[in-house]
Amino acid sequence: MKRFIYKSRGFASLDNYNGISGFNHFMRGLYFLAGFFFLVSSCFAQSGGSAGQLMSYGVGARAMGMGGAFFAVADDSTAAYWNPAALVFLKRKEFSTMQSSMFADTSLSFFTYAHPTTTKGTIAISMTQLKSVGFEKVSIEANPGGDEIVSIKKLGSFDSSESVMALSWGRNVSDTLAFGFMVKNFTRSLDTSVDSFKVIDIAMLQRFSRTYRMAIGVQNVFSMKSGDTDDQLPLTFKFGQALSLFKGSLVFGLDFTKPQQADMGWRFGGEYWLLSWAALRFGVMGSPAIQEADLGVGIRYGSLSFDLAQGIHALGTATRFSLTMRMGQSNRAKHDREVRILVRQAMAYFKAGYFSKAVAKLKAALDAAPGNAQVKRMLYRLEAAVEYVPGATGGEEVPTLVRRGVVSYVDGKNLRNAINILRHAFNKDPRNDNLLSLLNMIEKEGRISELTKKPEGPQIFTYIDQKTYDSRQAIYEGKYDLAMKRSQDILDLEPNNETALEIMGSAFYLMDQPEKARVIWERVLDINPNNKMVRKFLKQVK
Repeated sequence: MKRFIYKSRGFASLDNYNGISGFNHFMRGLYFLAGFFFLVSSCFAQSGGSAGQLMSYGVGARAMGMGGAFFAVADDSTAAYWNPAALVFLKRKEFSTMQSSMFADTSLSFFTYAHPTTTKGTIAISMTQLKSVGFEKVSIEANPGGDEIVSIKKLGSFDSSESVMALSWGRNVSDTLAFGFMVKNFTRSLDTSVDSFKVIDIAMLQRFSRTYRMAIGVQNVFSMKSGDTDDQLPLTFKFGQALSLFKGSLVFGLDFTKPQQADMGWRFGGEYWLLSWAALRFGVMGSPAIQEADLGVGIRYGSLSFDLAQGIHALGTATRFSLTMRMGQSNRAKHDREVRILVRQAMAYFKAGYFSKAVAKLKAALDAAPGNAQVKRMLYRLEAAVEYVPGATGGEEVPTLVRRGVVSYVDGKNLRNAINILRHAFNKDPRNDNLLSLLNMIEKEGRISELTKKPEGPQIFTYIDQKTYDSRQAIYEGKYDLAMKRSQDILDLEPNNETALEIMGSAFYLMDQPEKARVIWERVLDINPNNKMVRKFLKQVK
């Protein structure tokens, strides 16, 4: 079939579109997104095309079988084209390729490779190419007056080609929110004329529940052009929703796309898995009237997927065929193992008193697993402690007590125990203002009404002395439960405190529990066989 240059189609023309700089409208675009720009802007739209139309055709037979309503649905390697934020759904390395036969000797090709990492998100490379061949090239000679053609010479034929090389990256920033961006190099050639654009896209995806998620994005946020062109790529806003029902067997997608100075486009489609290995798909796309209707089928066989989609539009039909291959082991187990290693390293530093190093490891673990609530809680408490005490190393009594107190605080199960340990440490080192500040912070969190204060004048009692006095006083007042509690506070700090064990044994004996008293007093003799008072007590219970 012969075609002539004066029959050039829109995608083959180099100068028939107008656009505006995406960079100059970046901030305005974000505000439009926040206000669901897509749903209200159609009444202000102007008809027209845009440079870079290649990136609006759509790729992947699975996606195109759903009418291209894939912006929020994307969960395979074609997310490198549709929505880089959705690359976070990939658990294994994945390769995908598509070949599409379009109208009038035109074909669209696509391939991508996506590689999930354990802690740094998922990266993908892709190439999209639209090629049309067989344009006839002619030379026209007219008379001097220009009102009559003298001759027409055929100069052979030429092709039109557009291609995009892209680097995409997506990563979770929380357990429900993902972010991604794409760097694209877009080139066009028409006979001897060549131009190119370097472009950046951004996207976000929010998972509201297991059944519903939403995505927003901006294409051509920043672009640089070169070559034989006056075109500028238009700032384009995208909004998509995905609804999954019946444990993922039925999926619906609805997308809106709004390029500046062009009509808002929309796409709607669905996918239904009849069996675990076979799916049916349908979709429509409009701008704003319906432009194309699509049907598709998909088959899974092990690590391979085969997809076929047929599109019907005003220029005829388009047939798309895709092959997807998943490789390697699931990234989930490797990712979880990496997080566990980081947490173990953090705990080793933590228990050795290197609190700042432990914070760095916990930050790395949280960066790899933003939704890990346990790591988040530990990091929050440890960072609070590090503001006052960045470390407590060594085998001396005070740093040992500080380590125990901070470990108990970060554990969060017994703030009272953490307070008691740190109070004991502070009584051993009453000039340590940082330790006092840490202790007061935890006391406030534990809702202690009377905060520890810096001592004024000579120290008469240490913390242990005070607890020992209070325990004895409780015995004298017949408050045996209170005596045991105060003795236990001492034993939490000094497990072999002879006096505290004596008092606890006495409390058991006075509560008519001689067997328990005997066990406690025998432990005292293990510590100090020369304790005559306890030997006397034991004779009373035998």
